[in-house]
Amino acid sequence: MSESNKGISLVIMILSIILLMIIGLFVYWEFFSINNKEEDVFFQEGNLMINNPGFIDGVWYLSYESQGNPANSIKLSFDENSICNNETNSCSDLVGGDRVEIRGVENNNEVLIKELRKINSSN
Repeated sequence: MSESNKGISLVIMILSIILLMIIGLFVYWEFFSINNKEEDVFFQEGNLMINNPGFIDGVWYLSYESQGNPANSIKLSFDENSICNNETNSCSDLVGGDRVEIRGVENNNEVLIKELRKINSSN
């Protein structure tokens, strides 16, 4: 094999490796972006509501404001992993009207609470 053929073969191999790396990175990125789309992260500050007219009895809701829409509400759900005020068992001690900060996962107009933190009204 001549020297020029060796050089061309080397360049083709390097370009092939680079192309495979780019394809691999693209597949890797797509795999993780799909997982992130499955869970919409919800982070909001607002007031807790329960048994208000128009809402399901016995179900907690968050009343909150967003830019251009001052009166939003969303249904809240809890599971065994929900943490309220830095404790796993304190989610049963909630009080309607409390000002809270919520972090959770939104799905179909409902938020599964990951963490709920009461905000002191003295601030």
